[in-house]
Amino acid sequence: MSIIKDYRQLGEREVDMSSERDKRVIEVTFHSTPEDVNKGWGWRIPYNPERKQDKWTEQELEVQRLVEARTPQTREVWRTKTCAYWAPFNYPNVKVELGRPDTGVEFNRDGAELDIYPYGAITIEEEEPIVAVTVIGSGCSSQAYVVLEAEPLKWKYPRTAVRMRRDGLWGMHVRGDAWAAGIRENWNDAGLSSVRFDIPESRKVIIGGGSHGADPHYCIRLIRLDIKEPL
Repeated sequence: MSIIKDYRQLGEREVDMSSERDKRVIEVTFHSTPEDVNKGWGWRIPYNPERKQDKWTEQELEVQRLVEARTPQTREVWRTKTCAYWAPFNYPNVKVELGRPDTGVEFNRDGAELDIYPYGAITIEEEEPIVAVTVIGSGCSSQAYVVLEAEPLKWKYPRTAVRMRRDGLWGMHVRGDAWAAGIRENWNDAGLSSVRFDIPESRKVIIGGGSHGADPHYCIRLIRLDIKEPL
């Protein structure tokens, strides 16, 4: 039994690999990732498509205009309806990209098991504004995370875009090899995680995730969208 070290992603922890498949998953998943992910790598919606180089758009200058003109503001009031999407997500407005082959991605009994983001992702588009997203699923290892990107109706977020992430999620499904060995859902770490993102009004959302361990994926079972409706 060999020991594989991945210092960049696993923080110098030694991972006891139990099969050749696990070795291959780690190799393909982590060693094909750019060394420095802080250089703008990986975002599926990288920037405002309407911005010209070194210039703010009119929508991006909204706050300054309101301040300078001392424009009175009125609160917005609306109600929402909730739309639920279940795995395997065979809906006309949903696109599932499991990710790279040979990384263990699949549709299984627990949902859509995605490659680490941005390779694996689920994209949902709506005709009405999306104002909140809830993701329910389970990590393939501990300390899971979920990532969201959105395409806003108005690009008013010049230095952030619309991106959110939730880390440190408890709850993972029992791995296939552990299940074959007799471990069941009464295992201490078996469970679901749930993440809610409240977002600016958007027409499209992209969801992904992962976890930290020998099997670095996240398996999504259910996605709920809150859709804005007028009163």
